[in-house]
Amino acid sequence: MELLQRLLAAMGQDAQFWVVGGAVRDHLLGQEPQEIDLVTNISPARLSASLWQPEGHAFWLDEPRQILRVVLPPGSTIDIAPLQDKDIAADLRRRDFTVNAMAFRLEDWLKDRENLIDPLAGRADLAARRLRLPIPSALLDDPIRILRGVRLVITRDLSLDDDLIAAMQQAAPQLLQAAPERIAAELGLCFLHPRASEAEQLLLKTGTTRVLFPEVVAMQQVTQNKYHQFTVDEHSRRAFSIFVDMVHKGRHLTATARRWFASYWHSLATSLQAATMLAAWLHDIGKPPTRALRQGRVTFYEHEQVGAKMAVAIARRLRLSNAQQDLIECFVRWHMYPVQLWRSDNFGPQHIHRFYQRTGSVGPLIVVFTLADYLAKGEDLVTSPQFAKHQQMVEEFLYAYFCRQAEVVAPKPLLNGHELVSLARRPPGPWLKKAKQALLEAQVVGRVKNKSDATRWLQQWLDQENK
Repeated sequence: MELLQRLLAAMGQDAQFWVVGGAVRDHLLGQEPQEIDLVTNISPARLSASLWQPEGHAFWLDEPRQILRVVLPPGSTIDIAPLQDKDIAADLRRRDFTVNAMAFRLEDWLKDRENLIDPLAGRADLAARRLRLPIPSALLDDPIRILRGVRLVITRDLSLDDDLIAAMQQAAPQLLQAAPERIAAELGLCFLHPRASEAEQLLLKTGTTRVLFPEVVAMQQVTQNKYHQFTVDEHSRRAFSIFVDMVHKGRHLTATARRWFASYWHSLATSLQAATMLAAWLHDIGKPPTRALRQGRVTFYEHEQVGAKMAVAIARRLRLSNAQQDLIECFVRWHMYPVQLWRSDNFGPQHIHRFYQRTGSVGPLIVVFTLADYLAKGEDLVTSPQFAKHQQMVEEFLYAYFCRQAEVVAPKPLLNGHELVSLARRPPGPWLKKAKQALLEAQVVGRVKNKSDATRWLQQWLDQENK
């Protein structure tokens, strides 16, 4: 507020400023806005950097359009843009929805927040909790507004009427011309919200999924084997919804696992959290192209590998970062692996070690997701004996990651590669990688505790390999 007062005082009477959009909407909803959008009748280039100092700094958010962003601690922002039309009422008519087409003169905002400028009855729409377009062409002018509309539904508890849904369906194909980065940003905000599963359904209803993610639509009507009650599409939707609840509410996890996972989740960068939710949504997209009927049985051999490649292709379309792509690939590729290892004969620490060798820091995400994946196979599986066992499996994998890193997840090798080559008296080759992994697993289960043990173990291993 002090900065805004300073801005108003510094620019003189020739400059006019209006608070517009989301800040006004949220104020009317009784919420304190963290982001403020200003429009002004002067060029933002005229604003001196000294206005924001020492507490904030400014940069061009969009220099061609002269949109300036000021960042203030602890993370609040002020965006300043030039007036887009001859007056504020005309400017507001160019906006996305009527609930965002309201304004206050900056003087009124700082004083009593009366004299609302509301040429399109946005306040009445907000009271009725409905989204309405200011002009019929609003979505075609900027198709990203479809995604923004979905976000407003879940974050501000608004609704879409049939006419608006029809307009979104008509405009959805234009999303292919939008900047992928803008699409990814809106999707991330939707998928990171506790009502993300509702957003996912709205994306489908508005035609957005069909346009942007035909791989997801391909899962519809794809039947599965006897272990699944639902089609691939229904299973994936349910798994995603359950995982959303696990992330935000800790549902279905044991109390201990819930504490570990909550701390881990909040330590992740927001971009990686968004990538995780996208990966959960896409985890079975490899099933339609791998579905086959073998001896009367439906199979999906290697759907994880195929799905991982498809998911990475989607991530690249959205221009996600390399770190996000790597997470998505790992998540989809190994989402079944913990359960496969758990069902192994003589399951033990060596299997948990093997899993984390392949997944690293992504591992806890995958482990927790296996519980959602299991519950989405059928109705009421939360009451099954298998569910309680699966909960304990998840806790066991997480315990290893959070409490036994040095012993199980990433133990320090007792013999390095040079020592193995020297002791084996053979040149490096495929055997070396196998020996390293086998030695680590022997350490994990306690069969090898020091270098002398490791040397004896290597000779026994080589003898066995040579048979």
